[in-house]
Amino acid sequence: MLFYLLCFCGLGFALGVIVENRKLALSAIILISLGWAFVYGPWAIATFVELLVGYAVAILATKIAQKDQ
Repeated sequence: MLFYLLCFCGLGFALGVIVENRKLALSAIILISLGWAFVYGPWAIATFVELLVGYAVAILATKIAQKDQ
């Protein structure tokens, strides 16, 4: 379970860093979660939360890095 936590938080972080359009990034997060729902059912809720946490950390880190410049 820790493996999936790290993978999905990392994937959410990567989406936050790479994709600049927020709507596109959130759409990708929703699609990944829906795809995961077909494989693991209710665990897709945890996946959704993990992706959002990683995405939020990336957005906050980007804002902090921009302030320092």
